Amino acid sequence: MIKIAVLGISIIFLTMMAGSIKREYAIAVTVGATVLLALYGVSSLKSIIERIAELQESIGVGEEYLTILLKMVGIAYLTQLVVSICRDAGNGAVAAQINMVGKISMLLVSFPVLEALLKTVGEMLR
Repeated sequence: MIKIAVLGISIIFLTMMAGSIKREYAIAVTVGATVLLALYGVSSLKSIIERIAELQESIGVGEEYLTILLKMVGIAYLTQLVVSICRDAGNGAVAAQINMVGKISMLLVSFPVLEALLKTVGEMLR
């Protein structure tokens, strides 16, 4: 984490220097740095996925629920990444729309879980 913190501070200074030359350069540096940091974060996902799989096996939940959970986490991270880039570029309206589409996408992905929950509650009420 210390490497990421130092890299983040370095990126801020580099972005400030590039921005003083031309605003577009700062945006390019921000996008490039964001992709670099995202790739670093993705590299650590393997251990997280393994831990979730262990948890799934220990509690006996179906694999489809694990897949849904991972899709939702992916949508959330990707949405937040793109929204942040849009806001940094000064496009707040576009960021708001991407945020809304991300939330809708998460809702659509979660429908099988919601359906199973409603079926379970319906069976308990009978």
